Amino acid sequence: MSSEKLPITVMIPTLNAEGHLVELLDSIESYVADIFIVDSFSIDKTVDIALERKVKIVQRHYVTSSNQFQWMVDKLPVQTDWIFFMAQDERFNPSLVKNLRELFASGVPSGVNGYTVRWRLWFMGQPLHAMSDNLRLFRKGSCRISQVACNEHFMVIGSVEHLTGILDHKDTLTLHEWYEKQNLWTTREAIQQVKPIGSDECPLLWGTSLQRKAYLRRILKMLPGRNSIRFLYYWLMFGAWRDGRVGIVWASLRVWVANVIDLKVMEMKRYGMPKKIPEGRHGDFDPRILESDLQRQLLPETIKT
Repeated sequence: MSSEKLPITVMIPTLNAEGHLVELLDSIESYVADIFIVDSFSIDKTVDIALERKVKIVQRHYVTSSNQFQWMVDKLPVQTDWIFFMAQDERFNPSLVKNLRELFASGVPSGVNGYTVRWRLWFMGQPLHAMSDNLRLFRKGSCRISQVACNEHFMVIGSVEHLTGILDHKDTLTLHEWYEKQNLWTTREAIQQVKPIGSDECPLLWGTSLQRKAYLRRILKMLPGRNSIRFLYYWLMFGAWRDGRVGIVWASLRVWVANVIDLKVMEMKRYGMPKKIPEGRHGDFDPRILESDLQRQLLPETIKT
């Protein structure tokens, strides 16, 4: 296999990614042309790992994921024509590396500005059959991110094609972390439902795939027995039935997550909205980052004179 680097810059937003970052970097470092990390003031060894691995890193205050992602796309000094976005709990599967090599060896067709990948979920330490097509690879200058409280989407100007290579999503290391993550996410989702910060998902049955999903979610909320429908959707449509007991646990917890969102929506409508969108546990600027040329270049307002 060729050792030439793929013409891709990987962007990674992080917060307390110590348990993920080494494995993530191991999966991409030998294959891609460049890597940028934008950290939201981690309090663990995230910055130590990034500096040790000589990855380009800056620190920026987190507002929403969509705000952070759009800033990264607009401001990071990308030298390649293509950008790949990754979450801190994701990994390149060897099948994805192979697929990307084949794509760039044969040449990207004219007019194609984005590619989805096969996003495979891991839960309780094992890969599930739950997979979906997620847009992660796009041409520089062709993408914008929907500005919403959560569940943001990457939207590309131009044609989007599909890759069959797998991006492994190793969600959280423990159920304790999973519940912490869901508590934050369900609050943000409830805020978005009660008082939308913005939306690119006007519910339409005959609209785009995002609009159809929004329409079906709205209909589902009005149906009796919706919890059973939700469970069957995850257990059957996502193939969780093939994952044994872990599949049953995962499908059941997805129903629990939906119920938590509904309860938080009810609470906000009755007692008012939270004063701000909740954030994960974080600290302050790392002095080593503040001394870097990249931080001074991109975020001069963070440097105290």
